[in-house]
Formats: sequence, structure tokens, C-alpha cells
Amino acid sequence: MALVGLLAGCGGASMEGSSRAPALPAMENRADSVAMKVFEAYGGPAAWADLRYLRFDFATGSPAAVPADSVAPPPERTVRRRHLWDRATGEYRLETPGGGDTLYVALFNTSAPEDGNVWLFGERVGAGEEAALLEDAYRSFINDTYWLLMPVKLFDEGVHRTYLPDSSRADTDVLHLSFGDVGLTPGDQYWVYADKETGHIRQWAYRLEHHAPDHAPQPLAWSAHKTFETPSGALVVSEQKANDGFVLFTDRVDMPADVPEGAFADPYPFL
Repeated sequence: MALVGLLAGCGGASMEGSSRAPALPAMENRADSVAMKVFEAYGGPAAWADLRYLRFDFATGSPAAVPADSVAPPPERTVRRRHLWDRATGEYRLETPGGGDTLYVALFNTSAPEDGNVWLFGERVGAGEEAALLEDAYRSFINDTYWLLMPVKLFDEGVHRTYLPDSSRADTDVLHLSFGDVGLTPGDQYWVYADKETGHIRQWAYRLEHHAPDHAPQPLAWSAHKTFETPSGALVVSEQKANDGFVLFTDRVDMPADVPEGAFADPYPFL
């Protein structure tokens, strides 16, 4: 699985620069009502619209590294990227380990990532390298935030929701997600398995646009749900997604009321 390979067809722009609940469609069918139950289970439109700052890690590990009786991230996990996002302004900070003691700091706005800059050891990288790194940073923003926030992005523009009665069970509703002409990889498809009682995602499966049509969708279980109390209500995220041989962590999540001064200008890593 490519770490920047699972690129959400719905992009992520609808969560940027929002200070009010997004306009949602009328609940016209079973798919819409199931999707809304999931959205509400993870906090709901109004609470997410009011959230300003979001910080998390994108890391990988193995099932053997996950303690059976704990949701805490194991020390063996490998951090791929560290994120800090101002959802009101679109300002973004991405810290990416490059091997050894190398750590790139990309500072950009999600509405115009090409105008950002990238730093290494406090020095701007060269223009040619910087353009490529900023493109990678924006793709990482799209990819990694979708792994974390998929349950609250079911009503993003261009998302097509279909309820699958033949796949659903007494305790699980299944939605199929496909996408219009939006995002970086609109040919991706997802199957979302939601607990009927709680609305939490039990697992999802995916077939990416570069996969062959007969490629079997790859399932990952969602676990380690964590709740954050905010002034606008409780927000919930899943910090681990796993199959038999792989664990992806969207963890060390924080939703601070404020960030340090210069958080989106400081060229030195601190996340």
C-alpha cells in the first residue's frame, strides 16, 4: 500500500475555511440517512465546522506492535508525517522525516500550495526541489486527512453514496462511495462498513483508480476511537486502521484552542 496512494476522490476543500455548518442535502434515500448517522457519530456537521486547529501524526506499524489492551500508539510505530492545520485560514504545517536526522518542514496554504515554501535545517530548499516537495506535501494533506476524517466527509461535493442492502447485515450498514470529477483520484472507490447501533466505522475497503477492475477491495478495520470535548460538542476520530499485516496510525490527534506563535511560519520542526 502506497503511503500517499490512497488519495480521496473528494479532495478535502470543503473542510477548509469554514466557520459554519456546511449546507447538506436533504435526506433523500437510505444511503443519505446512513451517511448522516455516521457523520453525527463522529461529531456532526456543526461541531466539525466550528473546529479550527487540528494536529495529528500519520504513521505505520504492524499488528504485533499494537497492545491488545491499549489504544496507545506503540513505540515501534514509524512516523511518516506530522500535521498541523488551521481550518479557518487554510494555513498548513507538514513535517516529513527524510531519513537520518533529516526532517523537511513544508509551510503552505491549502488553497494555493504552490506558493508555500519548504525548509531543511532552517534553510529554504532549492526552487526546483521545493516545487516537487510542495506538490508532495499537498498530496499528503489530501491523503492523510482523508484517512483521519473520512466519516465526516461523506457529504463533500462530488461524493456519490449508494446503500448496499445485499452487503449489509443486522448489525452493519454498508455504503459504497464513488466520486464525480473532483479531487486528485476521482476513480477511487470505497466500501464503508458502519455499526448500526453506534454509527462508528467498523472497517472500510477500497479499490484505487490505478487498480485493475478485478482487484479485490482491501479491507482495514477501524479502531481506537478517541473523543474530544469541544465548545461545540464532542468530536470523535479513529486513530488506528489495520488488516492482518499492517497498521496505519492517524494518531497523536489534538484539537487545541490555540497554536504557538509562528506555528505556520517557523522553519524549524517542533510538532
